[in-house]
Amino acid sequence: MRKKAIIIGAGMAGCFMAICLAKRNYDVIVYESRPDVRLENYDSGRSFNLTLYYRGIKAMKELGVWGEAKKVAVIAQGNVAHYENRKVYDSFDAKGNEILYTVHRNKLNGALLTSAEKYENIEFQFNTKCVGVDSRKREVELEKQYSSSDQRESRSGSRQARTISTTVKADIVIGADGVNSVVRSFIPTESEQPWVKQYEDWGYKEVHISAEKTKALQLRLLSTHTWPRPDSLLIAFPNPDASFTLMFNLQLEGGKSFVSLVSEKDITAFITADFPDLKPLLPEIIDAFQQKKIGTFVTLYNPLWHDQDFMVLIGDAAHAFIPFYGQGMCAAFDDCLKFAELFDRHNGDVAKVFPLYQENRKRNTDLMAELAKENFIELRDKSRSPFFVFKDKADTLLHMLFPKFWQPPLYVLIAHGDLEYHEAYAKYQKQLLLSKKIGLDAALYALALPLIISGRFKKK
Repeated sequence: MRKKAIIIGAGMAGCFMAICLAKRNYDVIVYESRPDVRLENYDSGRSFNLTLYYRGIKAMKELGVWGEAKKVAVIAQGNVAHYENRKVYDSFDAKGNEILYTVHRNKLNGALLTSAEKYENIEFQFNTKCVGVDSRKREVELEKQYSSSDQRESRSGSRQARTISTTVKADIVIGADGVNSVVRSFIPTESEQPWVKQYEDWGYKEVHISAEKTKALQLRLLSTHTWPRPDSLLIAFPNPDASFTLMFNLQLEGGKSFVSLVSEKDITAFITADFPDLKPLLPEIIDAFQQKKIGTFVTLYNPLWHDQDFMVLIGDAAHAFIPFYGQGMCAAFDDCLKFAELFDRHNGDVAKVFPLYQENRKRNTDLMAELAKENFIELRDKSRSPFFVFKDKADTLLHMLFPKFWQPPLYVLIAHGDLEYHEAYAKYQKQLLLSKKIGLDAALYALALPLIISGRFKKK
């Protein structure tokens, strides 16, 4: 007789874990509070594109879902950095491990749902939210919300939403319900709230660049684009229809922020001064700034990922970091694969698997939380520094010449490699010490100094 697993959350982590468990002879039911993302009129409120690196692609291939995912992804051949006084194009390795795809969040989620539905022992229930989890009774409390077409009429003649409550039993419960996880709130703890959410003082809004505007802006197709500035960062991701999704990252408050840039006059002045090449996009930018909600960046620090042999967390429910290392989804996939590896090693004894899973993954995700913050600063500020530009180029060149003896830049080592995060980081830290000992850093500073003095990299 098959055991029963309940997964709360049908996002990418939930779908991935559903397949992992289905392959291990579990009957899996996935409950999702929102509608099916594949519906035409669905809007998750989280629309920014995701980057798919070798690490994530390898994980999807291992699970057998890459075929569906690849259909909705766009390969990026390089990145164009738009500085104040120049453009710099860096090509990607489109055939080797450094391949990069971009994909719309909902499209990828839909592809994973389609892949999971092929398993006869996986069932999805949408518009059903978790309202309670009881480890002692091994039960999950649910509320099914019916759509407007299923609403009933009250005595007064008004339409009322129809909600049905139910309780279901399970052998294990997986919390894959994101950074605001309900499942996490039912894990017993000694303190009232042991986890910490740390919000950045930056936020984002998105602007759609149509294929027509892409031509007008002369944006290079099949490439990502970045506009690094001291007090803002713009990133554009290519879409399959030759359009782009532009992500505006600004401070929440201050001089050039979402709070201060509200009027059409102020927004126009800001774009004209800082991003003159984007002036043809002003109507779309003004509309986004005035109409769209501000997206926030949050890091979740969580000391407890499981409860006995019943509840366990994966993905953003267990850990969350800001998106500037492109590893949120990859980390969730790695959670599932590590869980599956330990499950097989310990013959499905989840009482052993859960704590070992947390021990292994937490040290990696805690590290990634800090690296993501550092990389945000690097994208925003250090990418404008000649030393850091030369440092990356030197690491890349030395790795090409001596691949067995010299590591590529840390970002490449992590995103395009398959070492665990802490292993990749330890390797690169050793190399940094060596770089200083042999005088490489001093040489790079000497090369960068004339450019700094000449003002070619000077911030405006």
